[in-house]
This record gives sequence, structure tokens and C-alpha cells, in this order.
Amino acid sequence: MQSQSATVVAPAGPPEPPPGRPAWPTRRLVGWLVAAWVGPLLAYAAGLAGLLPLVLLGLTAGLLRGGRTLLDRLVLAGALLAGATCAAGLLFSAWPWGLHPVPVAGTASTVLLGIAAATGRRPGLPRPVAADALPVGAALLAAVALAWPYLRAGDLAGRLAYAMTGEDNSRHLATVEGIRAVGGYLFTDPQAAARIAPEPMVWYPQGFHLTAALLDTFLRSSTAPAGPADALDHYLGWSVGAWGLLVLAVTWAAQRLAGPWLDLPRALALTGAVTAACLGSELARFVVYGYPGESLGLAATVLLVAVTCRPVARTGTQVAVVGALCVTVGFAYLMFLPVVAALVAAWLVRDRRRLRRRPRLLAVVMPVAAVLTPLPAVAGLLRTDQVDNVATGGGVFPRYDAFLALVGLVGAGLVVGRRLPVWRRYAGALAAAGVFAAGFLLYFRALGTDPRYYYGKTLHLLLAVLLVGAGALALLLPPPGRPASGRRAVGGAGRRAGARWAVAVALVAACAGAAGLPRGTGLFAQPFGHRVTTWAAAWWSGSLARPGPAASTARALARPPAAPGTVTVVVSDRRREGYLVTLFVATLQGAAGASGPAVYRLPLAEPARSAAVVAAVPGPIRFLAADAAATRIVEDLLAARPELRARVSVERLS
Repeated sequence: MQSQSATVVAPAGPPEPPPGRPAWPTRRLVGWLVAAWVGPLLAYAAGLAGLLPLVLLGLTAGLLRGGRTLLDRLVLAGALLAGATCAAGLLFSAWPWGLHPVPVAGTASTVLLGIAAATGRRPGLPRPVAADALPVGAALLAAVALAWPYLRAGDLAGRLAYAMTGEDNSRHLATVEGIRAVGGYLFTDPQAAARIAPEPMVWYPQGFHLTAALLDTFLRSSTAPAGPADALDHYLGWSVGAWGLLVLAVTWAAQRLAGPWLDLPRALALTGAVTAACLGSELARFVVYGYPGESLGLAATVLLVAVTCRPVARTGTQVAVVGALCVTVGFAYLMFLPVVAALVAAWLVRDRRRLRRRPRLLAVVMPVAAVLTPLPAVAGLLRTDQVDNVATGGGVFPRYDAFLALVGLVGAGLVVGRRLPVWRRYAGALAAAGVFAAGFLLYFRALGTDPRYYYGKTLHLLLAVLLVGAGALALLLPPPGRPASGRRAVGGAGRRAGARWAVAVALVAACAGAAGLPRGTGLFAQPFGHRVTTWAAAWWSGSLARPGPAASTARALARPPAAPGTVTVVVSDRRREGYLVTLFVATLQGAAGASGPAVYRLPLAEPARSAAVVAAVPGPIRFLAADAAATRIVEDLLAARPELRARVSVERLS
């Protein structure tokens, strides 16, 4: 039996709202305006400000008129709010209240009230359908799966052992806490951010960080700084949440493109297959190594692929969503902007006749998006050496056989659907992602080196776009059947429905096996030391954890803080351990920026590292020795240079 799908099919000529709009009575408007400010004030006073973002999401979704199902409406509303949050961060950085929940929620509610009054709309939501549960369930399952090592860790040291797998976690955590302390983007007040956040992060795209800091302030119902353990736990939650949002975006986009070719069993098979690929592929690395900004930026790019290939029925909603997604990508992960520009340019050309119906809206949204989207990129290029960083990082050696398999499967569906506009548009989006990745590969070949770190990022984008196109395989099947009538027909239809569900479950199991979820072998497996496995399997096994550095970090945090102006440095005779522990200790003590000279651009092994530290830091230094061997390293340094004793001290951690 054919069931409703969670997708929206744009009609050839989408209806526009009638010109006449009912006006709101003045008394009612004033009453709602008072509620828009009193409600957040009471919620904050009761410690329930964490509910306000959900209320704003529901109100935004209720005022939209695009999207046929509840999940469609919520996804579109989330896209609008993500872009609006990134843009409004500039306002939060300038006004005197920073990220305080009451003025933020009050202003947002007032804007929504103004939109409702101007359009004459009343909030209303479509009913959910069964297929809505599939992307939501997939996102929750994927998030819990990769959060499991953190959830099973018993204490701070246990969670640190996994968080320290990727040192980027320390820098992103410092940026989130720095934004909470500054009350806005770090680049708007570099001096205030100098102690808390590392200097390179001041001009790094901060869309994820500001969003996480804002939501964290709502959740805590407080703008006060958090303790080390609390700050780490909340950051890890937002990082895993960004990954879950990425899985939600990919599965929803895949269903949206497949459209009427999906019934509920097919939607289950498609969602399960895409989720298995997300967990089994290198996309799981986003949680392992700490890439939350890329998670948000890639999710926004995937949603942009979906709404430009199968546009929203309402032109106004479509224009606003596209503009908001562009801003989100620009503020979250600007590397994807070339592909975003290609997607938007193609959409503007294809839908130019439709867009002419809303010239005023287009004249407002597009220039604003065009100015805001590249703003972080321009600021970073002017202030930092971001272009030079493209050729840095370790070598990238991807599993091209996995990409070949996906290209073959999606390509087979595209051949069948080549006459359908949605799949012709998707083919163009896939070509843009492929050309983008190929351009980086050729760039590194021209340099005469192996492809580097950022080439891997282009492959992440290509992989996500391929997974979005997995719904093209439904074109190889007959259209979903119509329900039959009659007792015998109903009995046969029931047996056929049972068979379709069984096939869907079997396909999900097959895709989980091909992705290597049960044992870590499969299409995406790659070498990890002496073992070949997937990122998720290595993560779950605990082989990537760093219990030794985590224990040293926990012991250092348990000690009384150093005197103001003193830099704390952990010393270990194990290569790179002192650097890593010092990095996380400084971050969790809110001094990542002030400790920067003692962390970066120094030797990673002792005794050269300690000697370089005293040369790089002119002020007081407190060395924390991880063991007896580390203590001797510092004592030998002080014996050779006794003049350092006036500003250098050493303490034993254990």
C-alpha cells in the first residue's frame, strides 16, 4: 500500500498567497508583543530558558507555508533559524546584552510577531506522517551510536580520553566558551578573546560555535562561565548534536529527491542504507576528531542541494531558505562556498521566471546573503594565512573503490531518471561537487605532493552529495502500487506489503554489512596501525582513546589554579604528550589564548620543548611534571640556567 512520503514535490506553477491579508486587531497585537517579552523573562527566572529555542522553532515552522509534512516544515524552519542566528550574531556582538536569553528570545519573538502581523498568518503546522519518523530516528540512532564512548565513560578522565583523540576539540571548545564570555563573535572583540581562545580561532568561521554558545546559554539559563567538566560535557553534546543534524539533513534530502517514488518500505530502506553509510564512512570522523563546524556546514550544503534540486512550492519560502543556508555555510565552513555558489547560480537561472514574481523579496534577500555569506572568508583572508593552510596537513589516501561503487549505483538511477527535472538538477549538483574535488586533486598533483588534509574535505562533500542521490535507485523499480479493492485483493495486498517490508529490512541489513558496521570491515575500511577497520569501529573499540594524557589532564585540573598571569605547562618525557595535555588544561581553565606561546610552534619532544617554552614565554611559568623523568628534565634546565628560578617553578603531578 502506498503511504505518504516525507518529501515535497513542487508543482509547475506554485500558487502565491492572495494580496489581501487580514489585519491583526491592535489590542491583540499589543498583547502578543507583551507576551513575546514576558514569556522569555519568566522562563529565564524559572531556569527554563532551554525551552525557548524549541518554542521559536515551532513558531517559525508554524508561520511558514512551504513543506507538506511536519518534518518538512521543521527542517525548513531550522534552516531559516540557522542562517538568522549566524547573521544575528553580529547584532549580539554589538548590543550590550550579548547572548543573554531574554533579549535574544524577546527580539526573535518580536520579529516573528511582526512577520505574522505583516502577512496575516496564524501559526499552524501540518500533521506528521509515518515517514517523518525515519530521518529523525536515523539522526538519533547515529548520534547515540557515536556518543556511546562518551556515555559509557565513568568520569572526566574517561571522557577526556576520547575527546583528546582529536586536538581540534580543544580549540572548538575554547572558541565556544570564548564566545559565551565575549557575548558574540570573537573577531568583533579580539582583545577580550585573547586570553580564552587561541589566536587562530579568532578569525576562524564561528557559525557553529556561536550557535552552540547561544543554545548553551539558553540551556543553562545563565551567562556565567562553566566549570571544566561541565564545559567539556556540554561542548561534546553540541558536537555530537551537529553530527546528528548532518545525518538528519542527508536522510531527509535523500527522501526529498526521491519524492513520489518512495512508499514507506522504500523510505525505510533508503534511510537505513544512507544512515549505515554515514556511520561506516569517514563522516564518522567528524565526531572522532572533532569537526563540528564541518558537520553544520555540510548539513547546510546538503539541504541546499535538496531545495535547489526540488524547490519548495512557495517562492518566498524558497528564496528565504536558500539565502539562510548560504549564510550558514559561509559562517560555519566556508570551504564549501564554491559549490554553494554553483548551486545557487544554477537555481537562479533555472527558476528565473518563477523568481520574477517576487522581485522585492529577491532584491532584499539575495544582496543581504551575498554580503554576509563571504564575510568570514574575507575577514580570514585579510587577517590570517588561510590560503597557505590549504597545502598543509597530513596526506589523504581515500578509498576510491567505495566512491566508485556509489557513483555506479547513483549513476544507474540517473540514467533512468535523466528526463526528470529533479534528477537533471541533481546531476548538475553532483558534477559541481566532483569538479570541486578533482580541482583540489589536480592542485596537489601540480605541487608534486600527495593530496593533503583539505582534499579530504572535498571528498566529504562529494560523499554526502552521493548519499543524497541514493534515492535515484528507486527509479529502477516500478512506481509504488495503488491499494487494491475486494477481500481477495486486500489479502494479497497484505502479503505483498509484508514482503516489501521484509525486503526493506533485508536491504538495510545488507547495507549495514557493506558499510562495515558489525565488524569494521567493508567498503570504507582503512588502515589504523596494524588493523584495517572503519572510523566508527576504531572509535567504539577504544583503540583511539588516550587514557594516559587524559589522566594527566584530570590531575592537573584538580590542582589549585596558578597565580594570575602565570602560564601552566605540563611536561612529559613521552613525545607530544606534554603538548596535548597542556593544550587541554589551558582550554579547560579558560586560558587557551594566554597559553598559546607555550603550546604552538614549539618542539614536541623533551628536553627541547621545555627549553623552547621558557624562551617563548617571558612571564611566570608553572611546570607540572607528569612523572619523575619529567621532573628531572625541568630540574636539569633550571640547574643549567639558574636565572630562570625567579619566574619558573616545577611541581610533580603524581
